Amino acid sequence: MNDEERAAAADLIRRTMRRDRLPGVSVAVVDRDGVRYAEGFGARDLAGNRPATPETLYGVGSVTKSVTALALAQLSEAGMLDFDDPVSDHLDVDVGSDPDDPIRLRHLLSHASGIPSLATSEALIGRRLRRDTDTLPLSTAADFRAHVEGAVGGDGGDGGDGGDGGVGLTPGTVGSGAAGGPATAGGEHIGAPGERFAYSNEGYVLLGDVIEACTGRSYDRYVAEHVLDPLGLERATFDDGTFAMDDDHATMYLREDRGAGPRPARDGGDGGGRDDLVAASVPVRELSRPAGGLFASVSGLARYARLLLNDGSLDGREVVSPESVATLTEARVDTPGGPYGFGWRTRESCGRELVGHSGSIAVSTAYVGFSPEAGLGVAVAANATPGYPLVRLGEGVFACALGEDPSEAVPFFARRRRFDRLTGEYASYRGVKRAVVARDGGGLRLELAGPLGTESLPLTAADGEDPYAFFTPNEAGERVPVEFRVDDEAGGNGGTRGRFGVDLLYDRWHLHKVADAPDVPE
Repeated sequence: MNDEERAAAADLIRRTMRRDRLPGVSVAVVDRDGVRYAEGFGARDLAGNRPATPETLYGVGSVTKSVTALALAQLSEAGMLDFDDPVSDHLDVDVGSDPDDPIRLRHLLSHASGIPSLATSEALIGRRLRRDTDTLPLSTAADFRAHVEGAVGGDGGDGGDGGDGGVGLTPGTVGSGAAGGPATAGGEHIGAPGERFAYSNEGYVLLGDVIEACTGRSYDRYVAEHVLDPLGLERATFDDGTFAMDDDHATMYLREDRGAGPRPARDGGDGGGRDDLVAASVPVRELSRPAGGLFASVSGLARYARLLLNDGSLDGREVVSPESVATLTEARVDTPGGPYGFGWRTRESCGRELVGHSGSIAVSTAYVGFSPEAGLGVAVAANATPGYPLVRLGEGVFACALGEDPSEAVPFFARRRRFDRLTGEYASYRGVKRAVVARDGGGLRLELAGPLGTESLPLTAADGEDPYAFFTPNEAGERVPVEFRVDDEAGGNGGTRGRFGVDLLYDRWHLHKVADAPDVPE
């Protein structure tokens, strides 16, 4: 990367940190031969104002899944398993497989087993963060197996109680578990193996059990000896004690909702709904390490990306064969974000294929990706979650490394810039009718207020080439157009549409933008 590309990446990261309230971010960009860019931004620990660095350890969450998949590829090369093996060939666990169409290892690897998320990782993280008082038994491996078998097992699991606190449930019956949710014993499958994608942390925990069954070693020991150490990632660890004792580890921060909505400040809201950041305990997941338990630095993840860019070899040492790399990254099942393989998702970014995976443990987040076509790898990590997968920032850095403008080349940043023009406060002539346009998930919401009451309307982008055309459904399901008229020459410097250069037409109303949303950077 040249100086201009490095400056663009740094500017993008700093602006994103400020807007999304990320205390610290670390980034690394590599090619097949080495590091092209590595930097830390902000604080790995706010109280001590300790800086983030490329060597700072973060919880990388589901990035771990690709490591688990690579370990299984090694065992496949050694003849200890085949990806086409039924799970039952390696584990004595009832996952409700049809003997004529069993759940195979490849189904677990690609999240296509028919087993949906059973919320074990969410429950374990919530407990560690002291944000969940659910009494679901999940303290031992036996508890975990009972929960899975109770949900999808052919006989409903251990004694028919569903493994989740329900009492005396028989297969196929529905009752209320201790957590207050339905406990459908053995009936949680959502389709036949290979039929559809459903992200399942539980599937990767079972794959970790397969590694242990094949090797006779603990999952974390095998991965350390055969993946992390050969890559030179001696500081990467699954142990929270080792993480905490490292001189360069991130303090993790949890967002606590103040409860403020999108109302303007003059109406009693804080205008932005900003959350507080609170230092959090490390949400270690001993029972789900294969799904998301790794702590690593972006420097380490960047070496990992170089391994994949070099078809499984790094610094003259083959960790996995080129054939296995191709197997791991091959498209297996379609997802909204691009086809998923074995622990990797492929998406188009800046006109190139970018293979990668994000991960989050609620208080720390990461992304690693590589593009064989571009010959580049990217790793980013942060010690708080921005409210979206960190692949978005990773794609932005990737665009900078290619000399492209993220606000034009990356859909997330292009959409963010477009919505920045539209969100904010609006008023009719003389201000009798007022409105707020705010972000609502991946879309927008229009909140109208006037002497006769209020309305809250979801806005959906309309089909066609006009980026400022939306619609909202009425009570009959009809699409009512919502049109924004944007004066691109205004931008806060006057123009025919006022200082902000945006008008809003909905139903009978002609509204003029009078203030930006609080989270829009100046």
